[in-house]
Amino acid sequence: MGMLVYGVAESYGPVFAITSIIPSSYYYLSLSAGFIAGGFGALLAGYMTDYLGRRTSFLITAAMIVIGIAIYLAAPTNAAAIIISFILVGMAAIGAETPILAAISESVPAKYRGNLLVVVQNFGNICVALVFIPALLGLSSIQDEVAYALLLLAPLIALIVGYFSVKESVPWEAAEKTPESVKEAWQKIDQEAVEHVRPTMSVPMRWFLITLIGIVQDVAFVWITYDIGYLYFSEYSSVVPVIGGFAMAILGIVFGVFFVHKISRKNATLLAYGSQFILWILLWAYVATTGATAGLLLLALITIQFFGVELTWGVRAMLEPEVFPTISRGRWVSLARTFVWIIAGVITMVLSLYFYPSTSAQFMPFFNYSSAVVAVVFLVGLLAAIYWYYKGFETGGKSLAGHDIKS
Repeated sequence: MGMLVYGVAESYGPVFAITSIIPSSYYYLSLSAGFIAGGFGALLAGYMTDYLGRRTSFLITAAMIVIGIAIYLAAPTNAAAIIISFILVGMAAIGAETPILAAISESVPAKYRGNLLVVVQNFGNICVALVFIPALLGLSSIQDEVAYALLLLAPLIALIVGYFSVKESVPWEAAEKTPESVKEAWQKIDQEAVEHVRPTMSVPMRWFLITLIGIVQDVAFVWITYDIGYLYFSEYSSVVPVIGGFAMAILGIVFGVFFVHKISRKNATLLAYGSQFILWILLWAYVATTGATAGLLLLALITIQFFGVELTWGVRAMLEPEVFPTISRGRWVSLARTFVWIIAGVITMVLSLYFYPSTSAQFMPFFNYSSAVVAVVFLVGLLAAIYWYYKGFETGGKSLAGHDIKS
């Protein structure tokens, strides 16, 4: 339910741009303001996650979404209300990920932790698709109502269920107690004797690498899901988010259920960031060679981009909560996400503001410029993945107690 809330709220800004709810002169804000605000929301949520608990932090972020959408509904023609709404919903949507990922990593046995981290996050992709279906079907008159209904109902239901049915993380509650309490807490979660993680680099270095691959993944997600369809291939502006949402959900669930436990985290990271870079080069080369702005082959090349987008998202979802100690997991994850969303938001804002073809003659130069920047970003992600492969440590199927219990 938390990721359903995230998926709808995360699409809030792009819906306004793609369905022309706001003037085109503000489209770059719709495609970036919420994500930048989300970075600050992640920072706030991270500290709440560590000091107030995983459960309480999630309930607060869900309530912020309700408040944010209520502000817009109260003054739908007021520019200040729209911006405030973007900021609140963006902060809460991105902020909610930190307690969700922390809670999953601390409540699922090591054997199945990776499966759940990948599968659960993909319910967000399903809601991304649901929000855009009315526009794809030509039902723009009910586009707003569908988005508003989902934005209000999802967090309200999550609040009710979370308040009455969700318990706090056992390892988090034990983290500041005696070493024996921490050991017993992790044994209760893991349910069986499993090897502990053995960190091989400092926590700040882990944070730097997680942040770096996160920025790359986020640029890929936002640029491919929302921006290129809207900016360059307008015929697909509503098609791509729907295809992407369902494609990522299906691929993510298949990957999460059948393959995560069979491949090491290091190999998965290389596969994800390597495929992301290669697939983007293929799309760029095709458009540069043919000048195509529509057609089934172009749509197919855009669609397969989501293979890399989903795998990198899955890798992030697993590594972020798995590489940090319990007592500071929320803060490190949120600090990474703060930098990820702000920097990725700025990158996509600059790309969509300065590389926007206002005439057909500008299409190819602008597409080449932006594609070159994106290709460099993806290459950085691949290099970071290679570094993690050789210098990082394995977390797949291992108990996170290794962060908290000194051997």
